Amino acid sequence: MLDFQVPRISSESVDDNRGSFTIEPLDRGFGYTFGNSLRRVLLSSLTGAAVTSVRIEGVAHEFSTIKGVKEDVTDIVLNLKGIVCRMHSDATEI
Repeated sequence: MLDFQVPRISSESVDDNRGSFTIEPLDRGFGYTFGNSLRRVLLSSLTGAAVTSVRIEGVAHEFSTIKGVKEDVTDIVLNLKGIVCRMHSDATEI
C-alpha cells in the first residue's frame, strides 16, 4: 500500500518585497516541477516593464555582426537584459 505524506508549508521570512518559504516533504523531483510551475505563475501575474523585442537596421538575425561594432548581435541582445525599466503609467505597451 502507498504511504502518502501531506506536504507542510512554512514561511521562513516575509517582507514587502520578498518571501522565503519551505514546502516539505515532496517526492523526488517534484520540487523542480512545483518550482517551475510557481515561477511561471508568478512571472505571468507580475506587472512591470521590460525589453521584449529588438530591431537593428541592417541585421538579418541574432548571429549577425555589425560593421564597426566589437560585440556581435547576440552579445548586444544579452546586454539588453540588464536594462532596468521603470513604468510611470498604467499602459500595457509603450
